[in-house]
Amino acid sequence: MNRRMHMLAGVIALLAGCDTARVVEREKTAIEPAPPQGAEAKVTPRPATSESEALLNYFEQVRKLPAAELAKESENARKLFARVRTDAVRMRYAMLLGAPAAAPGDDVRAIELLEPLLKTADGGMRALAALLSLQIQEQRRAHALQQKLDALMSLDKNMIERGRTAP
Repeated sequence: MNRRMHMLAGVIALLAGCDTARVVEREKTAIEPAPPQGAEAKVTPRPATSESEALLNYFEQVRKLPAAELAKESENARKLFARVRTDAVRMRYAMLLGAPAAAPGDDVRAIELLEPLLKTADGGMRALAALLSLQIQEQRRAHALQQKLDALMSLDKNMIERGRTAP
């Protein structure tokens, strides 16, 4: 697991240095360095410098959505992807399908959507696809482990109950 965390950190570092020279209209709030003593800290908007950064900003918003809003956003993204098959639209749709609050089974579709990006996308988009794919796979493993733990706890509880009722 520690190795995976190092790999994730490497991909994030790679993304931080990526600049596809495509300036997008989305903005991200950045906090300026600490002001001198007695001055107040400022929060200033700064434009995203790459498509990858804009997608990371979008992911930050998506992962906080409640299930109902996520479902609506996913449906809109599905419709858009049916009309416009760009890498960015594909990535947004995969992000929605791979979100923790997404419907069961959507993670499989998300990984399928990411596969072409892992093979043919530019450096920043490919790295972001790799990061998202890894995150979804780790999420799936954690879910599977939780199900096994729940089953073991249920079995343990049943054995304790049987022990109490046995003559």
